[in-house]
Amino acid sequence: MSATELWLSLVSCAACVGAVWAAARLVRRRAAEANEWMPGELKDHTLAYSERTFRSGGNRQVVARVDRAYRGRNGLITLVELKTRHANRFHLSDVIELSAQRVALAGETGEPVARIGWVVVESSARRTAHRVTLMSPQAVWELASRRDELLAGTESPSYTATRGVCASCAHRRRCRTGAEL
Repeated sequence: MSATELWLSLVSCAACVGAVWAAARLVRRRAAEANEWMPGELKDHTLAYSERTFRSGGNRQVVARVDRAYRGRNGLITLVELKTRHANRFHLSDVIELSAQRVALAGETGEPVARIGWVVVESSARRTAHRVTLMSPQAVWELASRRDELLAGTESPSYTATRGVCASCAHRRRCRTGAEL
């Protein structure tokens, strides 16, 4: 083997070692970043469910798709909802969504689900976990009944006092009062 071939082999080996080292470092960094958002309360929990739809059962069903559900050592399930937003905040709709997930998951599996959930908001390339208190199952059923009545036309909607909410509403064109705001 000539000196040139030996030199090329050495450079090729060094490049391969460097590429493997960089890839391993990237994998370690991404794994660490993935868990940075995880609240301390969930660090010892294990992932129980991910991206799964649950149905509460019974005469009237609540159907909800769970982003993440973590099981604690005591068997209690804690729900986590992942959101991508410009602003680092949670909304009432997130609490309603997690509350419906709680009713659906508990109804289908019979497992206990925590009254506390987490909304993880990814904004500006970072994730922040917001702790939220979920609605009671009774409040979820009442909200579902109200929705059914609104869709059936037997109940009239309450309108928001904020123009911004109406401006982004999907029902604005059909709304009697929302268009006037």
